[in-house]
Amino acid sequence: MTETDLPGLREAEVRAYLDEVITPVETGWSPHRNLFRVYRLPADCTADEVDSALTSIPALWGTPELREHTRAVERLRRGHPIAARTLADPRERSVHRTAVAAERTALAKVVDQFLRSAPGMPAAAVTALVRQSAGRWSRPDVLAALEQHRAVEREPTSLDIPPDTPQSRRITDALADLGIPSLWEYLTRNLSSGGRDVHADALRRRRAQLRTRRGAGVEAELTVLKFVEQALGEPEGLSPLLRHEFLSELSVAVLLGYQEVSFLAAAEPQRSVASGLPRDPDTLAYAVWCRRTHRSDWESDYRQAVADGRLHAALGVLSSRQLTGDWERVRDALAATVDRLAADLTAARELEDTAPEDAAARYLAAGRELTDPAITSGLRRCPGMAPTEVSARVHHDTIVIAWQESTSTAGRLTYRVSRGGTVIADDTDALALSDVPPFGVPTSYTVQTLRNGVPGGLAHSGEVVLAPEVLDLAVESTMLSVHGRWRLPPGAVGVSVTRIAPSGDTAEITTSDGTGFDDTTVVPGVQYRYLVRARYPGRVGEPADSAGLTVHGECPGDPRQVDDLRADLSGDTVVLTWTRQSGTPLVIRVPYDGIAPAPQVLRAADAVVAGRVVAVSDTGRASVPLADLAGQRVLVPVSVSGPLAAIGPATRATPPLEPVSGLHARRFGPQVVLTWQWPMWATDARVVWRLDGPPTGPLDPQATAFEISRSAYAGRGARITATLPGEHWFGVSVVDSGRFGPMVTVCSTRLREVRYSVRRAAWWRRGELLVTVHGPEPAPDIAVVAKSGSRPLAPEDGVEVLRLPALGPAEPVRFRVPRHLRRPVFLRAFSLDETIALAHPAPHLLLVP
Repeated sequence: MTETDLPGLREAEVRAYLDEVITPVETGWSPHRNLFRVYRLPADCTADEVDSALTSIPALWGTPELREHTRAVERLRRGHPIAARTLADPRERSVHRTAVAAERTALAKVVDQFLRSAPGMPAAAVTALVRQSAGRWSRPDVLAALEQHRAVEREPTSLDIPPDTPQSRRITDALADLGIPSLWEYLTRNLSSGGRDVHADALRRRRAQLRTRRGAGVEAELTVLKFVEQALGEPEGLSPLLRHEFLSELSVAVLLGYQEVSFLAAAEPQRSVASGLPRDPDTLAYAVWCRRTHRSDWESDYRQAVADGRLHAALGVLSSRQLTGDWERVRDALAATVDRLAADLTAARELEDTAPEDAAARYLAAGRELTDPAITSGLRRCPGMAPTEVSARVHHDTIVIAWQESTSTAGRLTYRVSRGGTVIADDTDALALSDVPPFGVPTSYTVQTLRNGVPGGLAHSGEVVLAPEVLDLAVESTMLSVHGRWRLPPGAVGVSVTRIAPSGDTAEITTSDGTGFDDTTVVPGVQYRYLVRARYPGRVGEPADSAGLTVHGECPGDPRQVDDLRADLSGDTVVLTWTRQSGTPLVIRVPYDGIAPAPQVLRAADAVVAGRVVAVSDTGRASVPLADLAGQRVLVPVSVSGPLAAIGPATRATPPLEPVSGLHARRFGPQVVLTWQWPMWATDARVVWRLDGPPTGPLDPQATAFEISRSAYAGRGARITATLPGEHWFGVSVVDSGRFGPMVTVCSTRLREVRYSVRRAAWWRRGELLVTVHGPEPAPDIAVVAKSGSRPLAPEDGVEVLRLPALGPAEPVRFRVPRHLRRPVFLRAFSLDETIALAHPAPHLLLVP
């Protein structure tokens, strides 16, 4: 297309396209965010308009004015196919129209937050907003959003802002003591003249008025008058004080919004004139607003350069401007820092050959303040020392790489670990790590020292091969062969199997499909060891094998009896040991009735006659908790081989003989009932007793004895008839196979018994009772006790109604029951001699109704 085909594009259209599209694309704006602007189309464009724009706009990119913007034009050309597809499809064009509208709405909200009713934004603020959007919005987008809010891009008027001085701070403190908000209000209220037109006569009159008063307020006002008088002697008079005060108030009002600033600026126009500020309140309000909300762009550039460490660029920003006194001091200090760092870099360059570590330390120190390519170049010329040693070893299914730390001292030392051309760890401060390389391939590792990320010396490990073992290895035996099965690990190409006999002879076993073997050349009853190794390709012609896994296999022969089973008690556990004869596990059983079957060979299914299983082991050793034996002590070894089982001689657990506990004797007349708690393993006990002294042991010849089983004790208890009076001693000890445990004794005394009777007197002696003591031996002192409602249990448990002395009459003695005792009344005679007991032949008759 020639230039005549693009009417009007040489001047206004090309310039507008440059401002609205090309420049935003160069600054990071993505053209796909608004294709209608890129192709100069209205939002409600037709298909014909789209076809025309897709032809004419790409031709515009070739004009001389735009051709020099190579980067932007190339981006537009690369995105043209996607743009054409989006705009040509009505559905996609509608979706894009909705997205553009949403972007405009979002930007309008953002701009509204920036404006807060202000009439515009300075160009620097517009540029900053575009930069902060990171390509989402362009400058034309922001200007359109400003126009939507009836605002414009507008530069503020420059303001001369006096600095805060000790004088202004003293005046502010004094006015605060007076309760007056500002110097302007004080001048207009107390000196009767506004603004800076204050005369010395007014000051003298006010001082004369204050001389007649006293108080803190007077002192504060005198301070204000003194500073006002001093300010009047300056060339500008009170203007700097009033300007600083008014601008401070306007700056605070910025926090409340632009409308508040504008109202305050317009409220007192005379104050603006007296302060030397613009007379127009909108100009003044907008200038203060922009100063507080939009910092100048060069200050942002300076601070960003300092934050990035680009001190030369920061110094260039300050050196290219007319600065105030404070900024001049900042510039001079920054220039001194740049010169100092330049000298440090020169000194580091001279140390590179003689003291590279010192040179690196100087470069790193400068790098903490300065960003400069010379620092990175210098660090590359002073590389960190390589690790002194690198090792690689196989651990399970991984390779563990370890190395000694570098001898370099300057900077932050880290390491980069590589396997061939693959980096497996970068910038790590560890001294060991693990890796899973390809299986069966010789591999070496390289460890490189990094000084603050700059590569340094290299160290290499030796070659190592990771050869994992086969997976899920299992061996089964039949009557005629041994079968092995496994899964190949990734990368393995085969398996080698070696059979090792008990004599040491070896044989290679073929594997049909690489996942198992069938060994049919075995001798039944002989245990073989099989070494299974995974095979990997390795180098050409040199396959690599894994270390191998070992398993045992044995075809069952005739089962062999275990005849040396031993049982020892260790705490609450029975430890069983025997001579291990093969890999076949030994089954330990406990007979249900405690009687072991005879040693024999029978079918494996019939081995249940030996009792229940309490342990299975093929190591020649097993442990059985006492609780699992449930009091049984007979243990039977059963070895199984294929369909047969061999029952060996039983063994008996021999627990220690412990004493019974809680032995107690309860007497019921001539009978004594013994009770105790049995030890866990005890099944029988021996009971001995004798008169007038404890038994000397379970076999005391002077004692009477009998044995009782645990089951008989549980059924009928232990009862002994001891009719002779005196102290009877009883002893109980556990019995086990002719052995006796420690004996526990208890004493029970048989008292001398005297009988008595109580009967009614003759009928004509109503209410009288007769008590008679029977027996050839002298009776003791006797007390007859009566009690209402229940039988007396002791001499003091009731009312004593009769006392008979030991040498009293042999004939019956009369007595009466007191009338005040509530009937029925129970009677009982008590011996006052502890060695004699009184007995009534029929205690139920001792009742007075």
